[in-house]
Amino acid sequence: MQSYIVLYRCENIMAPADPPYAFQCFAEDTEHAEEQCLNAYYSSDIVWVVQTENVQEAYNDYWNTFAGFTNDEEDV
Repeated sequence: MQSYIVLYRCENIMAPADPPYAFQCFAEDTEHAEEQCLNAYYSSDIVWVVQTENVQEAYNDYWNTFAGFTNDEEDV
């Protein structure tokens, strides 16, 4: 099993501009990580899954992807 961070939203309690919540778990793969998050927060919407132990790294990956950056562009 490996460490995953699952970013999820709960639309019924979050404003549209709020960042997603982070759920950390150990799972066999991304689908298993999503399943664990949905078991814990059944009314959530999964928005991102990253294989990492670092929550900040998961958020960085999420925000950089939606901002249109890649890792190469950040280093310039």
